[in-house]
Amino acid sequence: MTNALVMLQTNSNQPFIFSSPRLREQIGASFEITLLSRWVEEAAFDLKVPSVKTDEKGKKVLPSSFWVSDSSGKVIVRFTQDDGVPEALARTLIREVTLRALTDAPGLDVTGVFIPTDQERVVATDLDRLDREFSAYSLNRRPAAARFPQFPFLERADESALPASAPLSDEELDRIREYASRSLKVPVLSDDEGQVPTQTGKDKDRSLSLPSRVKRAWSRSARQLQLKEVIERQDSTLSDEEVRDRIADLNEDPFQLERAFQDVSDEDGATKPLPELSSVGVIHIDGNGVGAIMRDLGTAHRAVQKIGVSTISDEVTTEQNSGLQSFIMEVNRRLDDVVKEAIALSWYDVQELSRYDVQELTPDTVVPIAPVLVGGDDVTVYTDGRYAIPFAEAYIRHYEELTKDDSLLSVLAIVAGGKKTDAPERDCFRLEDYIVQEPGPLTASAGAAIVGRNFPFHIAYDLAEGLVSRGKKLGKKPGASPCSTIDFHVLRDTTVLDPQDTLDEYEGRTQRPFLVGHYAPERIGDATTASASDGVPQTRDPWKRILRAVAAFNGRDPDSPDVARSEPFPRARANRIVKLLAQEAGADKADKTPRACLGYVLKADERVLAPREEIEADESREDKDRKTKRCKHPICTILAEWSDAQENASGAKGLVKRLTALPSQARLANSVEPTEDCVEQVRWLLDLIDLSENLPDGYAAHRIAQDADGQSTSDEASGATTAGGAK
Repeated sequence: MTNALVMLQTNSNQPFIFSSPRLREQIGASFEITLLSRWVEEAAFDLKVPSVKTDEKGKKVLPSSFWVSDSSGKVIVRFTQDDGVPEALARTLIREVTLRALTDAPGLDVTGVFIPTDQERVVATDLDRLDREFSAYSLNRRPAAARFPQFPFLERADESALPASAPLSDEELDRIREYASRSLKVPVLSDDEGQVPTQTGKDKDRSLSLPSRVKRAWSRSARQLQLKEVIERQDSTLSDEEVRDRIADLNEDPFQLERAFQDVSDEDGATKPLPELSSVGVIHIDGNGVGAIMRDLGTAHRAVQKIGVSTISDEVTTEQNSGLQSFIMEVNRRLDDVVKEAIALSWYDVQELSRYDVQELTPDTVVPIAPVLVGGDDVTVYTDGRYAIPFAEAYIRHYEELTKDDSLLSVLAIVAGGKKTDAPERDCFRLEDYIVQEPGPLTASAGAAIVGRNFPFHIAYDLAEGLVSRGKKLGKKPGASPCSTIDFHVLRDTTVLDPQDTLDEYEGRTQRPFLVGHYAPERIGDATTASASDGVPQTRDPWKRILRAVAAFNGRDPDSPDVARSEPFPRARANRIVKLLAQEAGADKADKTPRACLGYVLKADERVLAPREEIEADESREDKDRKTKRCKHPICTILAEWSDAQENASGAKGLVKRLTALPSQARLANSVEPTEDCVEQVRWLLDLIDLSENLPDGYAAHRIAQDADGQSTSDEASGATTAGGAK
């Protein structure tokens, strides 16, 4: 028996989304990628294969044997001889879907390949062969940009490297609107002028490329569909009318939303002006180990079988289906549901948190949140810069909780955690070969780039992606339990735009990225900056420990940050210490602080370190007779500053108590260079400065008062007034 496996996948998704600097086009582009599976389904119905049936509601239903994998931007399906001639059906499906992409999403690169197989069921070796076929074919294809030649000379479009095109016709706009309302069930809302959720009439006069016009045409429907799903996940009891009212209050117009993040010319005409943000947060989050699961689905399936978890979907089906095939579809479905649920819950958390800033949530005061990339376990979100870190932390917390509570995904956490370094190669699954040996949460790494308004999104995205990569190096340390991480960067110097150059500036002077989540306490262990045996009660939640340190840094009560306890730690002193750390980190090896230096040099020759005996002897001498003096080495100066602060700065000793329980980056990474406790403590200062200036009012009190389930354990949090403290 000869069957066919077919793969259809979108390529170069990030360039397709970020090729335009306009937020509305990025929203539309991200949505167009998600249409792939719908195009495949509609094309499959048109093939009229015998196995297509009709349910009791009169809706066409594809057989469960058809779908193999369905994730954002990638679809694998299967034709059998029962459907007809599998090879001919595969070719027709690929042709119809790629033509649909060409007409309905110009600029989107969709590739399709198929392989014949004699297997009666889906097997891992065939999936590997299909992947290799796809890679080989993709290398020989012309890029999508080749569809838009500019010779002979064509007028260049605004804000694009592509040629300009004529405006979309009324018929084309009507078709988009009808498809959105009828097929996608978008709740169509019109503005005061009766504009449809496609584009404004003023767009017609702009010199835009064809991809830009189509992205803009889809943007409002995409935004409304996104809000509809988020609202329904937050409260499933709402009626359709109540959902529509909520959508209208949440920046549903992408033209309006765009004004909050970047300057828009008046001719673009947002329906209502939104307050301009003082800073913009670009958040990128990527799951840890999910790619490894998808690359070795056979091992993941065997792990699930070994643990004894059912992979049959709750939704389906009484038809005979392959075990691996059912497993893949169920993983796709559950992971997609978890990611969207985590976004909805994090969105809700941020909106609730914003109540500390405003007396009433209105369309003008609600925090703008715009997910622009949600694919598989990858998430990219734009929001107010002050809420970027809270959103990232909330997402990781909810993502871990949801995957831990899922019977299937929690087992996959074993595979995602990776094998032990000394595990032998086997053809079967053995639990003892893996670092994580019991079901638990999947982890993720988050990076938040906090930039100025109008800063190019694609550069901020590259920076956020670099932060995620840096976090993964720590979170997925070989031989250790995987751990979620949060990293962030506040962009102050816009002359350095290379992500790696920007991140290199942190070397040796901060403790980022931060380990957070379920596995963090185990990973941190004894890697704190000092022994925490001073009687200070410590939570096991590393993120709450950091927030308590922020509160102490701001002169607030670490357990109730809405209560003032002392003066904030002097910012001038903190900045001096940070500058000295930068000098030490940037110094050549010969100019770094000598490890043997005790903080003094000989007056007669400053190049000679003072011995301990001479330093002690000088204590009984007059100033004019002393033979030693303070050295100028950065680390020694830091130690002197830190010691003086503890003696003279109000609240400094309380801050030190909080810093002792925080982890040392060098010790987590098993650095070969030993460092003193106090040096590891002062490396937290830049982190504390940035956090205190970029967290919203009330966040620390609100988050510290939450229990492990995210519920408030104290009424005091509702009266919180500040988390940032004195600046």
